[in-house]
Amino acid sequence: MATNLSHDDELRGLLSDIARKRFTNSRQVNPVSNLFLTAKDAVEHQYISGAVIDETFSSTLAEMNLKNAVLTEHGRNKLAELLDHATKEP
Repeated sequence: MATNLSHDDELRGLLSDIARKRFTNSRQVNPVSNLFLTAKDAVEHQYISGAVIDETFSSTLAEMNLKNAVLTEHGRNKLAELLDHATKEP
């Protein structure tokens, strides 16, 4: 499905969902999907810990398990910054 969300919008949604514990199981996803790339970015930037990101799951799918993911302090700060920015947009 196509999306017009910016990376910041996608990241804000992902971090919010993790904070609310909305991920309850593992997912098989397209490794070039916005969701997967954003989750991978969040791990690389240390916004979240406890996530399992597996790009070797299969030749066409990746596994993403955010069930035990939590926001780091850096992630909580980033989410607050993204939420503040979103409320200031026209």
